[in-house]
Amino acid sequence: MAAHAVAAPHSPAKPAFIARLMSLLGNLRARSGADAAVEEEPLLLTNRIPSEDDIPPLDRLTVSQWLWGAGFNIPGAEGHLLELVKPFALNPAMSMLDVAAGLGGPARAIAHSFGTYVTALERDPELARRGMEMSVLQGMQKRAPVSVYDPDKLQLRTGLYDCILGQQATYTVGDREKFLRGLIMALKPRGQLLLTDFVIEPKAGVKPELSAWAQLQPGPPKLWTLAQYTDCLTKLGFDIRITEDTTEKYHGLILTGWKRLLSTVDLRSMPKKHVLSILDEAETWVRTIRAIDSGALRVFRFYALAAKRPAVR
Repeated sequence: MAAHAVAAPHSPAKPAFIARLMSLLGNLRARSGADAAVEEEPLLLTNRIPSEDDIPPLDRLTVSQWLWGAGFNIPGAEGHLLELVKPFALNPAMSMLDVAAGLGGPARAIAHSFGTYVTALERDPELARRGMEMSVLQGMQKRAPVSVYDPDKLQLRTGLYDCILGQQATYTVGDREKFLRGLIMALKPRGQLLLTDFVIEPKAGVKPELSAWAQLQPGPPKLWTLAQYTDCLTKLGFDIRITEDTTEKYHGLILTGWKRLLSTVDLRSMPKKHVLSILDEAETWVRTIRAIDSGALRVFRFYALAAKRPAVR
């Protein structure tokens, strides 16, 4: 079946919210700078009062979960995730692979909701370690184990999985075609693949906002156009059923996460180092919004079936 694209009109971020976010963060940054300039008379070690220097920076993964929900480190909490995987029609008899597991929140949500066994792979060692700790604490180490892997050296058993999920799984992978080849080989006949990822819009031209966004990504982005994705998937033997522009949805998820954080976390009473950690995270997502608003960065969802396996190389 031929692929069909579902267009999604994009509107810029709501100015009032962005202005509020930037104003608040600007005030917090100014406060942090003023605090840093204050000099205090040193105290003896025997009676020294704990100071800001004794407080460690706020863990970024804690900030991520304030934004996106417990166990989630990218936009879209449990409700969004369960809606995303609806095409899989998951049940306890099925096996699934998540190739961008993060903290394992998606894998655990799926295992809990559908009884499906989910193998969760994550390229970042710290994310994988903490994700597995969370699975163990929730008694889901067998149904949703989280392991570290290298996507550039992906080796999976042939024909093992009914479904494969990858959220933002490919945009920093070096040899993307090799990676996608490994995924189709790991799927059962007519197995299902669901990817969401960043896509470059060539018609937008060279945009400084895109370069600024790339600087804060976990690895150097190697962005493809929509045509490159669909051509590669088709060549490998995937039957593409859906190509959907989800940029507007992703944009909304970012804003929703920051509205949640600003309404539930008292930033003004935080220690200076914690404020700086919030500012660092905010910078990443402000740059993401600006890259999207520039027209150069898009987000797409791909849903495909493994129609035939490529020749073994």
